[in-house]
Amino acid sequence: MISVRKRALYSTLTLLAVVFFIGCEVSFFVGFNGGSSTFFVRVTDAKPALPYGTEAVYVTFEDFFVHREGGEWISLPLAEVPYAVDLLEFHSGRTTTLVQPVSLEPGTYDRIRVSISSAAVLRDGSFYSVAIPSGNLLVEIDFFFDLEDGRTLDLTIDFDLSQSLTLFQTAVASSYQLKPVLHINQTETAATIHGEISAETFAEYDSREATVSLFVDKDLSGDLSAGDEEYTRVVVDRDNPVFTIFWLVPKQGYTIQIEMDETGSPEFEQFVFPADLQKGDSFELNHSNPI
Repeated sequence: MISVRKRALYSTLTLLAVVFFIGCEVSFFVGFNGGSSTFFVRVTDAKPALPYGTEAVYVTFEDFFVHREGGEWISLPLAEVPYAVDLLEFHSGRTTTLVQPVSLEPGTYDRIRVSISSAAVLRDGSFYSVAIPSGNLLVEIDFFFDLEDGRTLDLTIDFDLSQSLTLFQTAVASSYQLKPVLHINQTETAATIHGEISAETFAEYDSREATVSLFVDKDLSGDLSAGDEEYTRVVVDRDNPVFTIFWLVPKQGYTIQIEMDETGSPEFEQFVFPADLQKGDSFELNHSNPI
Protein backbone atom coordinates (compact mmCIF):
# COMPACT_ATOMS: atom_id res chain seq x y z
CA MET A 1 0.00 0.00 0.00
CA ILE A 2 1.33 3.44 -0.93
CA SER A 3 1.64 5.80 2.04
CA VAL A 4 -0.14 9.16 2.09
CA ARG A 5 3.23 10.87 1.87
CA LYS A 6 4.30 8.87 -1.19
CA ARG A 7 0.90 9.34 -2.85
CA ALA A 8 1.19 13.08 -2.37
CA LEU A 9 4.65 13.12 -3.92
CA TYR A 10 3.50 11.10 -6.91
CA SER A 11 0.73 13.65 -7.48
CA THR A 12 3.13 16.55 -7.15
CA LEU A 13 5.62 15.04 -9.58
CA THR A 14 2.85 14.37 -12.07
CA LEU A 15 1.66 17.97 -11.97
CA LEU A 16 5.17 19.36 -12.35
CA ALA A 17 6.22 17.08 -15.20
CA VAL A 18 6.70 18.99 -18.46
CA VAL A 19 8.53 17.77 -21.53
CA PHE A 20 10.17 19.82 -24.26
CA PHE A 21 11.43 18.14 -27.44
CA ILE A 22 13.38 20.37 -29.79
CA GLY A 23 14.52 19.30 -33.22
CA CYS A 24 13.78 15.61 -32.68
CA GLU A 25 12.40 13.55 -35.56
CA VAL A 26 9.83 11.35 -33.84
CA SER A 27 7.17 8.90 -34.94
CA PHE A 28 4.52 7.85 -32.46
CA PHE A 29 3.86 4.15 -32.17
CA VAL A 30 1.36 2.63 -34.57
CA GLY A 31 0.38 -0.96 -35.27
CA PHE A 32 1.74 -2.66 -38.38
CA ASN A 33 -0.38 -4.64 -40.81
CA GLY A 34 2.57 -6.77 -41.91
CA GLY A 35 4.94 -8.80 -39.75
CA SER A 36 5.43 -7.62 -36.19
CA SER A 37 7.32 -8.44 -33.01
CA THR A 38 6.53 -7.79 -29.35
CA PHE A 39 8.78 -5.43 -27.41
CA PHE A 40 8.71 -4.31 -23.80
CA VAL A 41 11.03 -2.77 -21.23
CA ARG A 42 11.48 -3.09 -17.49
CA VAL A 43 13.38 -0.79 -15.14
CA THR A 44 15.27 -1.68 -11.96
CA ASP A 45 18.15 -0.62 -9.73
CA ALA A 46 20.87 -2.33 -7.76
CA LYS A 47 20.87 -1.95 -3.98
CA PRO A 48 22.78 1.29 -4.40
CA ALA A 49 25.45 2.92 -2.28
CA LEU A 50 23.60 6.12 -1.26
CA PRO A 51 23.94 8.52 1.68
CA TYR A 52 22.76 7.07 4.99
CA GLY A 53 19.10 7.67 5.69
CA THR A 54 17.96 7.62 2.04
CA GLU A 55 14.45 6.15 2.06
CA ALA A 56 13.25 6.67 -1.52
CA VAL A 57 14.40 8.05 -4.87
CA TYR A 58 11.54 9.05 -7.16
CA VAL A 59 12.15 9.47 -10.87
CA THR A 60 9.47 10.64 -13.32
CA PHE A 61 9.71 9.19 -16.84
CA GLU A 62 7.93 11.08 -19.60
CA ASP A 63 8.63 9.13 -22.77
CA PHE A 64 10.64 6.28 -24.27
CA PHE A 65 11.97 6.07 -27.83
CA VAL A 66 13.72 3.51 -30.00
CA HIS A 67 15.58 4.40 -33.19
CA ARG A 68 15.32 2.16 -36.24
CA GLU A 69 18.66 1.81 -38.01
CA GLY A 70 18.65 4.15 -40.98
CA GLY A 71 15.18 5.38 -40.01
CA GLU A 72 13.54 7.59 -37.42
CA TRP A 73 12.71 7.73 -33.72
CA ILE A 74 9.60 5.85 -32.58
CA SER A 75 7.82 6.81 -29.35
CA LEU A 76 6.55 3.84 -27.33
CA PRO A 77 3.84 3.91 -24.62
CA LEU A 78 4.92 3.97 -21.00
CA ALA A 79 3.06 1.95 -18.38
CA GLU A 80 1.68 5.33 -17.20
CA VAL A 81 2.20 8.86 -18.52
CA PRO A 82 3.98 10.36 -16.76
CA TYR A 83 5.42 7.43 -14.81
CA ALA A 84 6.73 8.34 -11.35
CA VAL A 85 8.48 5.43 -9.63
CA ASP A 86 10.50 4.95 -6.46
CA LEU A 87 13.50 3.09 -7.82
CA LEU A 88 14.55 1.91 -4.35
CA GLU A 89 11.50 -0.37 -4.36
CA PHE A 90 12.94 -2.31 -7.30
CA HIS A 91 16.34 -3.81 -6.59
CA SER A 92 17.87 -7.24 -5.96
CA GLY A 93 16.40 -8.59 -9.19
CA ARG A 94 12.96 -6.99 -8.84
CA THR A 95 11.73 -4.92 -11.79
CA THR A 96 8.74 -2.81 -12.80
CA THR A 97 7.33 -2.34 -16.30
CA LEU A 98 8.45 0.89 -17.95
CA VAL A 99 7.22 0.25 -21.52
CA GLN A 100 4.21 -2.02 -21.70
CA PRO A 101 4.28 -4.80 -24.34
CA VAL A 102 3.72 -3.36 -27.80
CA SER A 103 3.95 -4.53 -31.41
CA LEU A 104 6.99 -3.20 -33.22
CA GLU A 105 8.13 -3.69 -36.80
CA PRO A 106 10.88 -6.33 -37.16
CA GLY A 107 14.33 -5.05 -37.98
CA THR A 108 17.49 -3.62 -36.47
CA TYR A 109 17.38 -0.82 -33.92
CA ASP A 110 20.48 1.06 -32.81
CA ARG A 111 19.58 3.62 -30.15
CA ILE A 112 17.34 4.13 -27.14
CA ARG A 113 16.24 7.46 -25.71
CA VAL A 114 14.62 8.02 -22.31
CA SER A 115 12.95 11.27 -21.24
CA ILE A 116 13.03 12.21 -17.52
CA SER A 117 11.24 15.32 -16.30
CA SER A 118 11.76 15.35 -12.53
CA ALA A 119 13.20 13.54 -9.53
CA ALA A 120 13.10 13.77 -5.74
CA VAL A 121 14.85 12.13 -2.78
CA LEU A 122 13.27 11.19 0.54
CA ARG A 123 15.96 11.19 3.21
CA ASP A 124 15.56 11.13 7.00
CA GLY A 125 11.89 12.01 6.62
CA SER A 126 12.47 15.08 4.42
CA PHE A 127 12.04 15.55 0.68
CA TYR A 128 14.81 17.04 -1.46
CA SER A 129 14.34 18.15 -5.04
CA VAL A 130 16.86 16.92 -7.58
CA ALA A 131 18.37 19.29 -10.13
CA ILE A 132 17.94 18.11 -13.71
CA PRO A 133 19.93 19.79 -16.50
CA SER A 134 17.81 21.95 -18.83
CA GLY A 135 14.66 21.16 -16.85
CA ASN A 136 14.11 17.98 -18.85
CA LEU A 137 16.60 15.21 -19.39
CA LEU A 138 16.94 13.20 -22.59
CA VAL A 139 19.25 10.23 -22.12
CA GLU A 140 20.37 8.68 -25.41
CA ILE A 141 22.21 5.36 -25.47
CA ASP A 142 23.73 3.39 -28.32
CA PHE A 143 22.19 -0.07 -28.04
CA PHE A 144 21.86 -2.43 -30.99
CA PHE A 145 19.18 -5.09 -31.02
CA ASP A 146 17.42 -7.13 -33.69
CA LEU A 147 13.69 -7.78 -33.62
CA GLU A 148 12.80 -10.98 -35.42
CA ASP A 149 9.38 -11.39 -36.96
CA GLY A 150 6.94 -12.97 -34.51
CA ARG A 151 9.40 -12.96 -31.59
CA THR A 152 9.33 -11.14 -28.23
CA LEU A 153 12.20 -8.99 -26.98
CA ASP A 154 12.34 -8.13 -23.28
CA LEU A 155 14.85 -5.48 -22.15
CA THR A 156 15.81 -4.45 -18.61
CA ILE A 157 17.25 -1.02 -17.83
CA ASP A 158 19.37 -0.95 -14.69
CA PHE A 159 19.12 2.66 -13.49
CA ASP A 160 22.34 2.87 -11.50
CA LEU A 161 21.58 5.37 -8.73
CA SER A 162 25.04 4.88 -7.18
CA GLN A 163 26.54 6.68 -10.16
CA SER A 164 23.53 8.73 -11.27
CA LEU A 165 22.81 10.69 -8.12
CA THR A 166 25.26 13.21 -6.66
CA LEU A 167 24.82 14.82 -3.23
CA PHE A 168 26.10 18.35 -2.64
CA GLN A 169 26.14 19.08 1.06
CA THR A 170 27.03 22.25 2.98
CA ALA A 171 26.69 23.26 6.61
CA VAL A 172 23.26 24.77 5.90
CA ALA A 173 21.70 22.76 3.06
CA SER A 174 21.77 19.59 0.96
CA SER A 175 21.02 19.32 -2.75
CA TYR A 176 21.14 16.59 -5.37
CA GLN A 177 21.89 16.43 -9.07
CA LEU A 178 20.80 13.67 -11.44
CA LYS A 179 22.98 12.49 -14.32
CA PRO A 180 21.58 9.07 -15.24
CA VAL A 181 23.83 6.09 -15.82
CA LEU A 182 21.78 3.35 -17.46
CA HIS A 183 22.81 -0.24 -18.17
CA ILE A 184 20.65 -2.05 -20.73
CA ASN A 185 20.41 -5.81 -21.13
CA GLN A 186 18.24 -8.42 -22.73
CA THR A 187 16.45 -9.74 -19.66
CA GLU A 188 16.76 -13.45 -20.40
CA THR A 189 20.50 -13.34 -21.18
CA ALA A 190 21.69 -11.03 -18.37
CA ALA A 191 24.28 -12.54 -16.03
CA THR A 192 24.75 -12.21 -12.26
CA ILE A 193 27.60 -12.32 -9.75
CA HIS A 194 26.90 -13.78 -6.32
CA GLY A 195 28.82 -13.67 -3.04
CA GLU A 196 28.68 -13.66 0.74
CA ILE A 197 30.72 -11.73 3.32
CA SER A 198 31.38 -13.71 6.48
CA ALA A 199 30.48 -12.54 9.99
CA GLU A 200 34.16 -12.92 10.88
CA THR A 201 35.15 -10.40 8.19
CA PHE A 202 32.60 -7.86 9.41
CA ALA A 203 33.85 -8.38 12.97
CA GLU A 204 37.50 -8.09 11.97
CA TYR A 205 36.93 -4.62 10.52
CA ASP A 206 34.29 -3.66 13.10
CA SER A 207 31.97 -2.72 10.24
CA ARG A 208 28.21 -2.86 9.78
CA GLU A 209 28.34 -2.32 6.03
CA ALA A 210 30.59 -3.21 3.13
CA THR A 211 30.74 -1.58 -0.30
CA VAL A 212 31.02 -3.88 -3.30
CA SER A 213 32.28 -2.15 -6.46
CA LEU A 214 32.16 -3.74 -9.89
CA PHE A 215 34.38 -2.53 -12.75
CA VAL A 216 34.36 -3.42 -16.44
CA ASP A 217 37.89 -4.71 -17.05
CA LYS A 218 38.25 -3.69 -20.69
CA ASP A 219 41.83 -4.90 -21.18
CA LEU A 220 41.16 -8.17 -19.27
CA SER A 221 44.30 -7.59 -17.22
CA GLY A 222 42.73 -8.39 -13.86
CA ASP A 223 44.06 -5.06 -12.57
CA LEU A 224 42.29 -1.73 -12.76
CA SER A 225 43.75 0.55 -15.40
CA ALA A 226 42.92 3.92 -16.94
CA GLY A 227 40.48 2.51 -19.49
CA ASP A 228 38.43 0.47 -17.01
CA GLU A 229 35.02 1.80 -15.96
CA GLU A 230 33.02 1.45 -12.77
CA TYR A 231 29.83 -0.45 -13.60
CA THR A 232 28.00 -0.27 -10.28
CA ARG A 233 28.31 -0.20 -6.49
CA VAL A 234 26.12 -1.98 -3.97
CA VAL A 235 25.96 -1.93 -0.18
CA VAL A 236 26.03 -5.18 1.82
CA ASP A 237 24.74 -5.12 5.40
CA ARG A 238 26.19 -7.26 8.19
CA ASP A 239 22.71 -8.62 8.94
CA ASN A 240 22.19 -9.56 5.27
CA PRO A 241 25.66 -10.66 4.13
CA VAL A 242 24.58 -12.54 0.98
CA PHE A 243 24.51 -10.36 -2.14
CA THR A 244 23.92 -10.63 -5.88
CA ILE A 245 24.83 -8.13 -8.58
CA PHE A 246 22.17 -8.41 -11.28
CA TRP A 247 21.77 -7.37 -14.93
CA LEU A 248 25.35 -7.80 -16.12
CA VAL A 249 26.39 -7.99 -19.76
CA PRO A 250 27.55 -11.59 -20.35
CA LYS A 251 30.89 -12.59 -21.91
CA GLN A 252 32.58 -9.51 -20.46
CA GLY A 253 35.46 -9.24 -17.98
CA TYR A 254 34.77 -7.72 -14.55
CA THR A 255 36.83 -6.86 -11.49
CA ILE A 256 35.07 -6.94 -8.12
CA GLN A 257 36.41 -5.04 -5.12
CA ILE A 258 35.03 -5.15 -1.58
CA GLU A 259 35.84 -2.42 0.93
CA MET A 260 35.07 -3.12 4.57
CA ASP A 261 36.11 0.24 6.02
CA GLU A 262 36.54 3.77 4.69
CA THR A 263 40.25 3.68 3.97
CA GLY A 264 39.73 3.56 0.21
CA SER A 265 41.69 0.33 -0.20
CA PRO A 266 39.78 -2.89 -0.98
CA GLU A 267 40.08 -5.83 1.39
CA PHE A 268 39.02 -8.27 -1.33
CA GLU A 269 39.46 -8.30 -5.10
CA GLN A 270 38.65 -10.87 -7.77
CA PHE A 271 38.68 -10.89 -11.56
CA VAL A 272 35.91 -12.64 -13.50
CA PHE A 273 36.91 -13.89 -16.95
CA PRO A 274 34.45 -13.46 -19.83
CA ALA A 275 34.37 -17.23 -20.36
CA ASP A 276 33.10 -17.66 -16.78
CA LEU A 277 30.09 -15.40 -17.32
CA GLN A 278 28.04 -16.73 -20.21
CA LYS A 279 24.47 -15.75 -21.07
CA GLY A 280 22.19 -16.25 -18.08
CA ASP A 281 25.07 -17.49 -15.88
CA SER A 282 25.60 -16.74 -12.20
CA PHE A 283 29.24 -16.54 -11.10
CA GLU A 284 30.13 -17.45 -7.50
CA LEU A 285 32.80 -15.28 -5.88
CA ASN A 286 35.61 -16.82 -3.82
CA HIS A 287 34.80 -20.33 -5.11
CA SER A 288 31.39 -20.20 -3.35
CA ASN A 289 33.05 -19.68 0.03
CA PRO A 290 32.17 -16.74 2.34
CA ILE A 291 34.61 -13.87 1.89
